[in-house]
Amino acid sequence: MPRPADPAGALSELALELFLEHGYDATPMSLVAQRAGLTKAGVYHHFESKEHLLYVVHKRHIEQLLLPLIDDAEREPAAEKRLRSFLNEYALLQTRDPSLRLLINEAKRLEPAHGAEIRDAWRRGVHLIRDAVAEMKKDGRCAPDLDPTYAAFAAIGMCSWICNWYDYTRPESGPAVARTMVDLFMEGLLRGKSSEWPR
Repeated sequence: MPRPADPAGALSELALELFLEHGYDATPMSLVAQRAGLTKAGVYHHFESKEHLLYVVHKRHIEQLLLPLIDDAEREPAAEKRLRSFLNEYALLQTRDPSLRLLINEAKRLEPAHGAEIRDAWRRGVHLIRDAVAEMKKDGRCAPDLDPTYAAFAAIGMCSWICNWYDYTRPESGPAVARTMVDLFMEGLLRGKSSEWPR
């Protein structure tokens, strides 16, 4: 059997499958080695520790799935279209990839430097939303007292929670779920020019 061109990448994909199958805690490096047909030393040749393996899995996922969505959205000059497009694609991603729940929940296991790098990547998405909302606020399209940062965290949180309740055996429902999330957020954002909440 020919060796993969990217052995570390192949090992990280295998590890993610095992994490999903058994859970992060119940997946020792020895099991990764066994499934890969390697010795533990062979796995440790590519990864310093199990935490390092989780970091590489998370980083690859972000680079392959999240950052391209952000890059595509950032090329859209119109704030509302940029916001709708990113939220729709991000919500769709949550319905297509059940591993996101594991990665989001296990991010707390990462060492501080690794965790900071992963958070920086996610922060790009938050900033994209925040800046789009700020542009719309400046144009008078949403309430003048709306905080764009809080709005951005609300949007990311709403969409990121999908992976905790979505039924991945019904992938055909993904577009409707994404559309609902976008419609709910945008309706709330654009509904009125002033807040009705008491001060």
